[in-house]
Amino acid sequence: MPVEVIGSLPPDIADLVERHGRAVAAGDLRATMADFRPDRIGQLAASASLPVDLESSEVRRLVAEPDGSVTAFIRYRAAGGAAILLRSRWVRLAEGWRVHHVRNLPETPPRPPTGGPSDGGLDAPHWQGLRAGELRIQRCGGCQRWIWAPRPMCPNCYSTDLRWPAVAPAGTVYSWTRTWQPFTPELSGHLPYVVVLVELPEAGGRRVLGVLRDSDAATVRIGQPVKGDFDEPADGQGWPLLRWSQS
Repeated sequence: MPVEVIGSLPPDIADLVERHGRAVAAGDLRATMADFRPDRIGQLAASASLPVDLESSEVRRLVAEPDGSVTAFIRYRAAGGAAILLRSRWVRLAEGWRVHHVRNLPETPPRPPTGGPSDGGLDAPHWQGLRAGELRIQRCGGCQRWIWAPRPMCPNCYSTDLRWPAVAPAGTVYSWTRTWQPFTPELSGHLPYVVVLVELPEAGGRRVLGVLRDSDAATVRIGQPVKGDFDEPADGQGWPLLRWSQS
């Protein structure tokens, strides 16, 4: 199948991407890492997840980006017949073209290995709300103070009349960080990802953490509006997760 080319490519990039794909499929780690940005070798090695029994590679698409970089889509095939599509972003450095970013496709936000109510069950109504498609935040029935993280007693009036009303999953970015390290094996193939601390106007400005969807190349800023939705567990056995998207 011919390579789909979008835009005007630099003359040397197509052959380089083709060679890179062959090196990855052959398990040539030295040649593969030589194509990575020197300051990101560790991060890039964990950014994509591939089976160990690769047999072949095929460059499917090359895109000349407006900033001068090139995006490559390479399909890898394993001995068992499985096909894996990777997207890599190439930038020209002083030493030549290097891989700046790589990601499995289709893109899936990282899912931590743990989730659900804490052992004491104090936050169980929050997780039950996610399962019902709602964002529930604790609120005191006495003084009406919003509370997050959950507590057994209102820190303002010491009431134990604590309720869990649903609020709109919408707010603004109070803080954020982009993560390049797979702190657990389950996060391999999802790097980098962005975690945002979102301030909720409907919950008295309480702030909740979450992963920003489609954020590997996103420009994130403090005060940016975001909206939340809920990802159901793939196996149907776990708990939904709150994801944030740029408004």
